[in-house]
Amino acid sequence: MFIGAIHHVPGQELRTFTIRREGERKTASGRVISNGAEPIGEVRAVLAAARPKEIQRWRQLEHPISHKIIQRGTAAVDVRPGDSLVCENRRYIVQAAPYNLGGLNHWTIYYCEERSDV
Repeated sequence: MFIGAIHHVPGQELRTFTIRREGERKTASGRVISNGAEPIGEVRAVLAAARPKEIQRWRQLEHPISHKIIQRGTAAVDVRPGDSLVCENRRYIVQAAPYNLGGLNHWTIYYCEERSDV
């Protein structure tokens, strides 16, 4: 029996994504400002374009997506909406909490929007 066998088509190989989260700090006057995105971990996952039905469904929920990032297992760090997954100078903003199919921790899907302006 082949447990966990995955067959990839060209272009869907596992890639390393750096998880980045906006850090914040307080000034002397107490105002909260951004430190910029700080790396908090990495995941190895497959990048796939979202299907038109998924794009429409998430647009109706007011969370536009363009891609799915599918990881085997779960991330070692807690990925939250608003975090960025960066791979090869491309940035994907996580739009919703990671989707753990059936709660079994076999696969995790991140619904993301590719952004080049942030």
